[in-house]
Amino acid sequence: MNGSSSESFRPLLQRPTRYAVAIVLLAVLATPVIGFGALRALKSTSNDPRQWLPKSFAETDTYDWFQSHFGTDEFAVVSWPGCDLDDPRVGQLAGVLVQTPFFDRVRTGQNAIAELTSPPQNFSRSAAISRLRRILIGAEDGTTCLVLTTSATGQADRSAAVREIEDQAWQVCQLQQSELKLAGPTVDAAMIDAESRKLLFGLAGLSGLVSFLVASLRMRSIRLAVSVLTVAVYSTAMSLAIMHFSGGKMNLLMTMLPPLIYVLTISSAVHLANYYRDASRDEASTVPAAIRAIYQGWLPCSLAAVTTGIGLVSLVLSKIEPIQSFGLYSALGVVVSVVVLFLLLPSALFLFPPKPDADTDRPAEDDPPKKTGVFVDTILNHHVFFALICVLLMLLCGIRIPSIESTVKLQDRFLPSSDAIADYRWLEERVGPMVPLEVVVHFDQDDPRDRVDRIKLVAMIQSKIQSLDEPVATLSAFNLCPRLPAGHRVRDIVQRKVINGQQTKQQLIDARYLSETEDQELWRISVRARAIGDLDYGIFVEQIRATVSPLLDQEQVGGTFTGVIPLIYKAQRQLLLDLFRSFLVAFAVIAGVLLVVLRSFWATCLAMFPNIFPAVIVFGGIEWVDIPVQIGSVMTASAALGIAVDDTVHLLTWFRRGLAKGLSRRQAIEGAFARCSGAMVHTTLICSCGLIVFALSTFVPILHFAWLMVFLLASALLGDLVLLPAILVGPLGRCFEKKA
Repeated sequence: MNGSSSESFRPLLQRPTRYAVAIVLLAVLATPVIGFGALRALKSTSNDPRQWLPKSFAETDTYDWFQSHFGTDEFAVVSWPGCDLDDPRVGQLAGVLVQTPFFDRVRTGQNAIAELTSPPQNFSRSAAISRLRRILIGAEDGTTCLVLTTSATGQADRSAAVREIEDQAWQVCQLQQSELKLAGPTVDAAMIDAESRKLLFGLAGLSGLVSFLVASLRMRSIRLAVSVLTVAVYSTAMSLAIMHFSGGKMNLLMTMLPPLIYVLTISSAVHLANYYRDASRDEASTVPAAIRAIYQGWLPCSLAAVTTGIGLVSLVLSKIEPIQSFGLYSALGVVVSVVVLFLLLPSALFLFPPKPDADTDRPAEDDPPKKTGVFVDTILNHHVFFALICVLLMLLCGIRIPSIESTVKLQDRFLPSSDAIADYRWLEERVGPMVPLEVVVHFDQDDPRDRVDRIKLVAMIQSKIQSLDEPVATLSAFNLCPRLPAGHRVRDIVQRKVINGQQTKQQLIDARYLSETEDQELWRISVRARAIGDLDYGIFVEQIRATVSPLLDQEQVGGTFTGVIPLIYKAQRQLLLDLFRSFLVAFAVIAGVLLVVLRSFWATCLAMFPNIFPAVIVFGGIEWVDIPVQIGSVMTASAALGIAVDDTVHLLTWFRRGLAKGLSRRQAIEGAFARCSGAMVHTTLICSCGLIVFALSTFVPILHFAWLMVFLLASALLGDLVLLPAILVGPLGRCFEKKA
């Protein structure tokens, strides 16, 4: 270190042991509080299905309005082979479950038929069954199901609600868990909770172990690897503690926070250990190697953390809550990790120094660059060829980016072989569609039509919806009311009076297919579409709207279209907007940071070019192979951009230092390659091995997150070790010479 620089490090130089011991002691004393917060964070969970739907949209407000009038539409569907209209277990299980605190109401094919065949409806059994086809009773046989409306207690702990179904099914009906066929939002959330626990306590631990083993093998020092592991674990625990004490909770995407912070911290720690080894080779220096490592590495490591944090925090622009939380807390975790890195790792290296590096081919800080091998020579000698290949590859993949599609459909969240998809497929084949859309017809209170005429209009709208090409099931007040009078006979007059009476009205209100406000009467039509299949929900909603709206206008009544389907459609579109918006914001801010550091507009453009390379290659590539963007995919683009800049910063740091010493651009690149290419390969390998473990998940968004991150990291390494050197050694590399 030079004289002016050593002044700022003089306190460390005078009392390094005291500072190191104090930092380690402080970390040990803070461990109980941090450990408590981390454990509480790991035990928290919040996998509400509504989290995955976009907020601050008219569609969401409309959905809330619907629930305020008709109550929650969250439900659990239960059936099993042999569950038919003559199975006594249906009534037994329904009677037990409705007494639990987890469910408010239960409707089955059996009790619905009992209502329709009793006064005042007085339907025949066959007529009652025909009105319930594909809603509560199968279209071709007597298969039925239980539709349980989840209470506030059940929504607070959906896993407990589903366990109650399974426990009571065994105790009351001797039905094993493997026999039950479950579906609905409550069941979906419970399965996500189970997957979260699997990720946290199974795959996350395996990921940490794999990362540590790879780090130990690549760093060839158990003591150094233990120091790196300790810093990574401590940083991860601090990130979780911050989340807990700030009121955050775990959800399925947040389960990726611990392994992501862990592998990112290991990545930064490997680079800092790289600077430490460079410093330790200078035996003539009186300055401890740990302090010299801080001096040499604080700027590139801090810039790398800043760029990664920017890439992650850009995700808070998303309208989907789990993505927002992941972006915020992962960015805070990166900031915390770099603070812990520069305090704890140098202290550990000073107090427990590893054995000297036996790699004699590695140049010391002031050594002249040596030949770095065939790989870099090939790139530098044929830089035009490699640059053109990379550009052509980007163009080939880039032309597919405008065609990227997104999905939040249920069948795209779980593997085709999963129990969730198997249960949905069984229920839709034997009972009916499971994804709800709600149509609400508005009648003014002063509308001259009586209740019979209003029900007739509701039935006409139902008929219009059922005439669509897409097979759907519908249920409304028409299905639950007595036969509508068609003439003026005495019997018709009496029937009209019954339907217009208070008893029928209260029955429809209790069934939640009729609601009243001060100035309107609201009639609900429930439409069910398929969860499994290639149905485009956006087109489906527009088809219903186009079919129903002319009739509503003709009859001078209002209409509202809401439910899960419009929100799913909106969420799919929002995913793409979030993907591009967060990436562009991260790109702009990171470019601004590099512009301040490089002090050259063109040098910044060239430095950013290899960092958009991985996103273009991977996201264009997944479109070529027809893989839609998932919720987990949205997080990867911005995160990978920040991570990709890490290696770029380290390579450019050594490159510019070489230029400052008067080396040619080729010599500076060779020197930079010799000093940090190994660490770049190691960090990519460590991060990739740690993240690929999550490809074992059965939850597709997490599986996609893992694979995309691995491909993005590999592509980023390709951009930094091939494309960036090819640019720097070519004519465009002069931009860096001017500001060296």
